[in-house]
Amino acid sequence: MKKLFLTLLGVIALTTILFAQEETKTYNGTISKVKVYLEQANVEKTTIFPLKKGNNEVILSGNSVYMQPQSLQFTSNSDFIITDFTPYSQYVNPKPPTEDKLPLEKRQKLKVLRDSIELLYYNNADSYALTAILNKEKTVLENMKVISQPQLIDSIPKIKDALSYYRIKMLEVTKMLQKEGIEINKRNQLTANINNQINLILQNEAKQEPARSEYYIRLNIYSEKDIPQCKLNYSYNVSGVSWQPYYDVKFTKPTDPVAFVLKAQLTQQTGEDWNDVNLVFSTEQPNDQRTLGELYPYYLREYTPISLKQNLRSSAQMESVSLDDVQVSAYGGGSAKSISNASNYSRMTVSQITMLGKEYEVGMKHTIQSDGKAKTISLETKKTPTDYKHYSIPKIDKSAYISALLPDWESLELMDATGKIYLEGNYINDTYINSNSTLDTLNLSIGADKRVAIDRKLTKSKPEKVGLLSSNVETIVTITISIKNNNQTSIDLNLVDQIPLSSADNITVTAGNIARAQYDEKTGQLTWNLKLNPLEAKTIIFNYTVRHPKNANIILN
Repeated sequence: MKKLFLTLLGVIALTTILFAQEETKTYNGTISKVKVYLEQANVEKTTIFPLKKGNNEVILSGNSVYMQPQSLQFTSNSDFIITDFTPYSQYVNPKPPTEDKLPLEKRQKLKVLRDSIELLYYNNADSYALTAILNKEKTVLENMKVISQPQLIDSIPKIKDALSYYRIKMLEVTKMLQKEGIEINKRNQLTANINNQINLILQNEAKQEPARSEYYIRLNIYSEKDIPQCKLNYSYNVSGVSWQPYYDVKFTKPTDPVAFVLKAQLTQQTGEDWNDVNLVFSTEQPNDQRTLGELYPYYLREYTPISLKQNLRSSAQMESVSLDDVQVSAYGGGSAKSISNASNYSRMTVSQITMLGKEYEVGMKHTIQSDGKAKTISLETKKTPTDYKHYSIPKIDKSAYISALLPDWESLELMDATGKIYLEGNYINDTYINSNSTLDTLNLSIGADKRVAIDRKLTKSKPEKVGLLSSNVETIVTITISIKNNNQTSIDLNLVDQIPLSSADNITVTAGNIARAQYDEKTGQLTWNLKLNPLEAKTIIFNYTVRHPKNANIILN
């Protein structure tokens, strides 16, 4: 009996040793497709491994540390069942064989050097994040209406205030960007010096891979039979990736439609290289966690109204915003439905509407390294007929600016994005496209037309006394605007000037001959919609009378 007991113990011990020696095998998945959302991505992988009949344990390795475990999904056939799975993170710190043979002193020094590099990386990450925010602030400043569309500002004081704010904020942002750039360069130089020291210690051996964390997935699988090559597809969402849409807006001839080339600027630092994968760009944003709010009771209360001047000023601003947007004129050609796809590359992209946005499936495979560098990928091209109109405010700028008016712009299904305007292949300026606009016509400023000459001259009459007993005098101001169209084609010109308003009780302004202009008495704005034939010249003369105290110093312009 004792001998039998000892034999059983020996069998159990041997079985335990053999089981301990049999490690669970790990398998790396191959990325086949990536759907890139605005601030994350869904990665689809395929892996192949053998299964034996019954219960199996398999570990999937090589997954991004930025994986969102709650998003894991598996696709399998009917020959096996995944009974449960466990995602877990493990710290990986590979060491080259030659390093183990180094003296203890050198190994300790290597650790100190690598810890220093890691700290520098963390500090640089903060600087890169701040730089990205500052660049976005700079873009917002550059898209201010006073910079991108100065013709829509109807007041010199507003322009001055806006320009002053733009100058102060732009200098502030630029200085901060310069400061962060200097710090990043210093850290990069210090990192390079430390890496040189590491290379010397390793005696010119290849630099060790940086320590990293990886996500592993432990699967328990039940198989009904032996499967030599079991194919498993799985996917998960991952952070550390984003894409930004922007447009190349291309104008050619006045009779040709305008082309909107949608491009994606993609960056990824997921820890995984995407090698030869299918890409899909989506405008959706998972995990947005936005829900419809609740409408609470609204209680009225008494408040102190602002002054009449502010009310009039605000009203004038509101009414002047959409003044030019409703004007539509033809510059050759009529309206028609938009035409999509202009290049062979864009024909390979397939787009479709989803419940929460739109997807663009790229026709060609791409390789995207996990290095944080931006890569630009063209998605699609759409075209639409365009009308053109000239705009000018000679009191501010004696130039005529061309705007492209797109009456059928809704059919393009544009996104909120920045854009670069090109005219006959040459870059002109930047713009911003607001897809949420409620206007029927999209207005894009192209640039100044040097072939339209405009001049503005002001003359003042000698002040004359109003009456024998009055200390007031009257001055008649006459404005003469000369326009000549040196183009070989006709143009439509929206011309804007103004009659000043008075904010003092002892100064009155009376409009005289306004030359058939549209006159807004609240703002003093005068608007003419003119059509000029090739090489045609026109002159507009209007005047107004100012009654003021004799010795008052008034600037008339």
